[in-house]
Amino acid sequence: MWLALRCLGLALSLVGCASESDTDSDTQSACATERVSGINSYPLLQHIGAGRLDAVDDIFAQALALGRPVVRTPAFLDIGQSPARLRDDHGALREEGLRALDELLANAARHGVRLILMLTNNWEDFGGAPAVVRMIEPGLPKNAFWSDERALRLQLAYQTALVKRTNTVNQRAYARDPTILAWELANEARCERALTPALCDENTLARWARRMGDGLRVAGASQLIAWGGAGYLGEHGEDLRRVAAAGAVDVLTMHLYQTQSTDAEDAIAKGEAALRERARAAAEVRLPLWLEEVNWKPAVPNDAERATVLAAWLELASQLSIGTLPWMIGERGRPDYDGYLIRPEDQASLDVLRCN
Repeated sequence: MWLALRCLGLALSLVGCASESDTDSDTQSACATERVSGINSYPLLQHIGAGRLDAVDDIFAQALALGRPVVRTPAFLDIGQSPARLRDDHGALREEGLRALDELLANAARHGVRLILMLTNNWEDFGGAPAVVRMIEPGLPKNAFWSDERALRLQLAYQTALVKRTNTVNQRAYARDPTILAWELANEARCERALTPALCDENTLARWARRMGDGLRVAGASQLIAWGGAGYLGEHGEDLRRVAAAGAVDVLTMHLYQTQSTDAEDAIAKGEAALRERARAAAEVRLPLWLEEVNWKPAVPNDAERATVLAAWLELASQLSIGTLPWMIGERGRPDYDGYLIRPEDQASLDVLRCN
């Protein structure tokens, strides 16, 4: 009974932040300081493009059943043949893809789900920074994305087009659509000086974040701006403290997998240390922190063991007032490509997600 009441209390505590009626900037800012409870699901836009509305409905229904009515998902698709592709090889916007994004947002609104929209990716998946660099000059290293003026202008133009768009399905202006909880600047941004010393220094990503964040505000975005990084404090060219000091974002982020730990006790200990360290860094700059990707896998797949680790991490995150969005859920029957999919039959992990 206590567990059921605790789960209900957590779900109810989120309703104010997730309300469709909250459109003013003060309410949006308040959401940053609440402990956001959500989930990741990256294939949503692709499903819309493929006409798989049943898959989208299934994913949103799972998120709601978990008491996690916020879903983090890409709002970029720069490669491939999907009808939902948003930019072509030259960086031109594709109206067919934009209409797919319209449908995704309208579908989320109908379900009472809010979205955190990733605007690009450090990695090749779905295009991201490598694809944008190819748009401006094939052959340039990926890290040119963070400082080449052509890449900066192209990404700013893309962000601006989204913010200024009016949804063709429900006629909502993106800039004030409460379905969008946050715009996320980039997934796991990295600028490794060892790879491209002429392109990366300790402030490159912070400067880039400030430029992109300012661009969203100038375009009229009323929603939160989240960082999207893995939460490094100096590694891979990322430093949460420098991003915060640049005044670029409303919300700091971290990702937690502990891939080097296959033992549950070791993973728990190292993960908790990372959480405490990032929480201190966020507190120092007075910004909220979201643990927006989190999962773990043992050497031999075992959902109960995974659930033990997730429970420890999510409970500590709750104590530290860190929002959590585990990685990830998909439509029923989806293959587990990376060992991190949380499926409807993974009861132990689902129970943890419902109550943390």
